[in-house]
Amino acid sequence: MATEKQPWLTLREASKQIGVSPATLRAWADEGRVQTYRTPGGHRRFRVSESDAPMSGVRRRAETRWKLLEHSALGRVRLALEAESPDSPPLPSFTSQATAEYRELGRSLIQLLVKGLQKEQLDTERAGELGKAYAELDRQYGIALRDAVAGLAFFRTAFVESVVEFLFGLGEPSADQLILWLRRVNEIIDRVCLSMVEYHAENRVVNVSKK
Repeated sequence: MATEKQPWLTLREASKQIGVSPATLRAWADEGRVQTYRTPGGHRRFRVSESDAPMSGVRRRAETRWKLLEHSALGRVRLALEAESPDSPPLPSFTSQATAEYRELGRSLIQLLVKGLQKEQLDTERAGELGKAYAELDRQYGIALRDAVAGLAFFRTAFVESVVEFLFGLGEPSADQLILWLRRVNEIIDRVCLSMVEYHAENRVVNVSKK
């Protein structure tokens, strides 16, 4: 349990020390599970310890929350596509195998995004790999680059909606937290998109040179 000898930390310092996201730590403070106070300027300070009794149980609940975000985002994307709204990207007639392959890539991207919200260091290498994997599938099933980019933009919107819903479900989020998470989502999806476009361009050059 945290003691008087331990220093008061900023939100970022405290969340990094115990290995949870700032949003999770803020939720713990709201529940009275960690020591906290506000400075005269209105900023929170935290006193935390790995040995605090509530941590293990709350950490498990935090992990469950992240899983809920993952499943919520998957469900939102699926429902939005099935609804065929005006914002939905044009869907070709995929075989069951192609549908399964794209669905698995989508799941991998959502898992990468959820992980990116929890950690300070973004896995840009994995994002690049996913972009290449999307481009390879697009080429295999004859998806034009324009439609592929539109599909990724649609995916981004659905995931952002899930993130906002998730954050407000934890309590009223700060503007800084919301901005940080949206920036991370955009950085990851932008990297996926850039990798996808680069792969399309490289293969077009190779095909032209062969003629």
